[in-house]
Amino acid sequence: MNEMADQWRSMGGMAVMFVGTILLSIYIQPFWDRPESRAFGEAGTTKVGLIGLEFILILVFTALIIWLAKRGLQVIIKWGVLFILWISLSYAMIPLASYAIDIPQPDVDYRDEMALDAEVLFVDLDPSSFIVTNGTHLIKMSEPSGIDNGTSAVEEWNFSLYRDGGYPGDGIGIIDNLETYVMCDGSRWQEFDKSDGTPLTSHVDVSCVEGFSSGDNDWAIYNKYLQKVDPFHPSIPSHSWAYNLPEQFNSGEFIQGSMLNENTLLLVSYGWAGVIEIPDSQHNGEFGDVNATILWQTFPDSGDAFSASTFGYSPWSGYNWWNANSTDRMLMLGTENGQLYGYVWDGTEMNVEKHIKFNENDAFDSVIQGIMLGDDQRDGRIDVWVASGGQTRMFSGWVMVESLTIEGPVSQGPIDMILHTIDAPAWDEIGIEDGILTSYTVNTSHSAVVATPVNQPALILQDSTGYWIPIYWSQIIALVASTILMIALTIRPEWYVVNTTGILTGAGVITIIGVSFVPTLIVIFMVVAAVYDYYAVYKSKHMLDLADTMISLKLPILLVAPQDKQYSFLDEGEDTMSRVENDVAPSANKKERSKKSDDGIPMAPPPSPRPKKSGGDALFMGLGDVIFPGMLVISALTFLPSGSTFMGLDEPMFVAIGTLIGGLIGYFVLMGYVAMGRPQAGLPLLNGGSILGYLITGLLAIGTGALSFGITIF
Repeated sequence: MNEMADQWRSMGGMAVMFVGTILLSIYIQPFWDRPESRAFGEAGTTKVGLIGLEFILILVFTALIIWLAKRGLQVIIKWGVLFILWISLSYAMIPLASYAIDIPQPDVDYRDEMALDAEVLFVDLDPSSFIVTNGTHLIKMSEPSGIDNGTSAVEEWNFSLYRDGGYPGDGIGIIDNLETYVMCDGSRWQEFDKSDGTPLTSHVDVSCVEGFSSGDNDWAIYNKYLQKVDPFHPSIPSHSWAYNLPEQFNSGEFIQGSMLNENTLLLVSYGWAGVIEIPDSQHNGEFGDVNATILWQTFPDSGDAFSASTFGYSPWSGYNWWNANSTDRMLMLGTENGQLYGYVWDGTEMNVEKHIKFNENDAFDSVIQGIMLGDDQRDGRIDVWVASGGQTRMFSGWVMVESLTIEGPVSQGPIDMILHTIDAPAWDEIGIEDGILTSYTVNTSHSAVVATPVNQPALILQDSTGYWIPIYWSQIIALVASTILMIALTIRPEWYVVNTTGILTGAGVITIIGVSFVPTLIVIFMVVAAVYDYYAVYKSKHMLDLADTMISLKLPILLVAPQDKQYSFLDEGEDTMSRVENDVAPSANKKERSKKSDDGIPMAPPPSPRPKKSGGDALFMGLGDVIFPGMLVISALTFLPSGSTFMGLDEPMFVAIGTLIGGLIGYFVLMGYVAMGRPQAGLPLLNGGSILGYLITGLLAIGTGALSFGITIF
């Protein structure tokens, strides 16, 4: 304690820089928390093999620096590292400049629209296309006609529901029949062409709540029975072509239906969801004796019921709106008790979607009123939209991070969500579109603009594929500022220039890696790095050589905390760390140094006399000792599920702060060893404290969901 008290300036200053760097990364995290910013894309956030690749790159970088240094090629090291630092520095400067200059993206709010004088019956695979009925007509709608009215959709086709007898049908059910739609209204079976609504095959006086067509056969579903329609006697069901559907299925509680291929049909009702095989031959039993073949099925929990359903492109299928070549489709089911399930259809079978972990994280505590799978900007990324408890929430990315919350709509019944994209007038040159989310309830209609670029670019570039790349003034200013810092570092690399650059660079690296990997992978990375740090400091000692090289070149991959006002980083020589090690003078991790103890504790033989520096002493800490704990802080903030608070903080923020406090405790334990003149590898204590802080606060606030992220090797 006495030794630490004597060195409070340098140790306290280093603690401030440690915490400040991580807090800065928390500040800029929202800017980079988007799929295109992740180092290996959304798919890479859960892959252990990519963490291994990162570690190998660290080993290669270290070996290359030491090899070049031993051959006297410091000039290559200096300019190569400066270029890498310039890129890393830009990751901090760009969001800071954007925060200062750019117009903030407006909060997304619903606005009331004129109530839709119709009922939404069916939302297509692409949620910008949907079918409504006004009681007399069946109408297919698509893109809205203008941004000023998100509900003024374009009418694609219109079909009169009046039959020759002059009376409308009853309740209507629609099934997606691959190339067509099939409608049933209780006593009529009608098939339409998808593109223009041209009426195709029709059967009247047939008991039919839902229907579909397969090959040459037309089928009707009524009560709990699947029956082939006899085109000559549609009102008389054939006993040999009638099959029982599961007891839990009720056609009067129909939610959704879709043909998956010519041989299989997906059905969803309040009490049952499943895939049935379409019969290709009649049976010899009596009416009600033979069951339909069930290929897959699921039920809500006891006392619960399905309340919402959607079937669309999966966020993990690699779908692009301009090239929908994946066979993967996803069924999502919501229940009255707030449970949300996902199942993926790969073209042949239905399986549980392991990325869906809403229930583990208790994401919803009220009835799921509506679900939508949609791409709000047509950028190839499908988002999951859920309406529940008076909020509409959007979940994005490989691990379904909540990225948008809109208050409303408030309704006790089902909510149908439609997503449109229309040309943004100010961005016509590069074809950017606005996303308009429209929600329909029984008596109300609401719309919200969810994808609006509000800042005009300074210039626009086009890559080889024809994709337009906007360059903003904030980005230009950030790159200029980064360049100025690099020039200052080259002209006069004093400790305050090195620290300024180091803090900004560290924050940029922390954020980019933190948003690229889920916490479990970051923990694995930290454990491996800590073991390597121990070896590199105590066994091979090559980390000391690396530190000497960086100090001699005055490169900001470390932080400098002066103990005395007279200290100048310019006075440091080429063998600072090696000399300290050989003299057995106190050092902090592999790159930190403090004054020698004089309180009588046995020390190694006194060092050989050497000229005393004109300035004071200082403490050194490598940026890696800040970056690794910071990565776990940012990863927790990025990937942990939110939705409730713990001790007044949002759950991910609570865990992030707990991780930071754990790292800070590890730092002060490390300083105790440093003050006593015992050279220490920093990462075992710093990473260990951060990991312990993450585990304690994560399990307290979130439970096992803090460790469950669907990790794979590749």
